[in-house]
Amino acid sequence: MLSIVVSTIVYFIASFLIKRKLDEMDIPKSMTRSLTIFAASLIICYASAALVDWLVGAV
Repeated sequence: MLSIVVSTIVYFIASFLIKRKLDEMDIPKSMTRSLTIFAASLIICYASAALVDWLVGAV
């Protein structure tokens, strides 16, 4: 349950930060940009969930 909560929070934070970085780089808004943001955020959120599961399992 903890990994779901943490990964959800991490997903929204990662999505926001990646979107802000792409805005700073003046990359135009398009479907490719949206998919890139989604994919990168999803990878980060899966990694955070795996890390939480590993830490909780190790304790």
